[in-house]
Amino acid sequence: MKLSIGEVSNIFNISRETLRYYDKIGILTPEIDTNNKYRYYQFKHLEKLSLVLGIKLLGISLSDIRETIESEDLNKYKNLVLKQEEFLNIKKKELQQLEYNLNKSKKILNTITDFKNEYDFKNLKISEQDYNLYAIDMKNILNSNLSKNDNLTLEKELSDLNEETEDTYVYIYNIIENTHVKEDDDTIFIKENKHNISLLKKYLKEDHIKAIREDICGKTVSVNFYGTVAEINNYILSLNKYFKCPRNNSAYVTYEFYLPRKNEDVMYFVNIDLKI
Repeated sequence: MKLSIGEVSNIFNISRETLRYYDKIGILTPEIDTNNKYRYYQFKHLEKLSLVLGIKLLGISLSDIRETIESEDLNKYKNLVLKQEEFLNIKKKELQQLEYNLNKSKKILNTITDFKNEYDFKNLKISEQDYNLYAIDMKNILNSNLSKNDNLTLEKELSDLNEETEDTYVYIYNIIENTHVKEDDDTIFIKENKHNISLLKKYLKEDHIKAIREDICGKTVSVNFYGTVAEINNYILSLNKYFKCPRNNSAYVTYEFYLPRKNEDVMYFVNIDLKI
């Protein structure tokens, strides 16, 4: 049985250019008719092409496919499939995380759509809180003698930590003399929980990382707010004055969403915890 490049192209629903490229790189080389110099494929070529296309569907590169085919080694085929299985598992986790992030964003957007800031502070609920916040000094880390790989590892671990837990990073806003608020942007606070305690302990032991611990214990007012940084700062000051907190106090802010705007300040949806 002899099949032309056009016939094979139609059977497998691939372009002639693809078949010519496979020929060029040595993955699938057709026979040549000595009489008319036409290229044609036999049944053995169809079997090989089916194998190539099947492996390619797994996302395996053509170079790996060619190397495996040329080796004629069954173990190489097996290792190639195992390698791709590992790759697919990683992609599956990434897609699951993407789905989680999308659902989280959708939930937050639904909340913001109908959200109104509460300025009547007597309506705010006061609760008893008892948890620890750990702040990793990012400025100290960046200025430390950590290698590039160590810095990337730390960044990846902190990113994974943020994604695996319900709590996002927390930032400290220092209230100074009840007149202004200054954010400490050199540190990233993480709430201690069962998911991250081992990682926190790891970095607490590192000499080049200064971990700051904040104990949040006692009466706390927790409230959501949507506005610019300036509006957030003014709101925190108003809260601190209303609840007659110390003139020098701290608020703990979690950024849940931000909305960029042209020629205007960015709008943030945040949660504010204030010890009272």
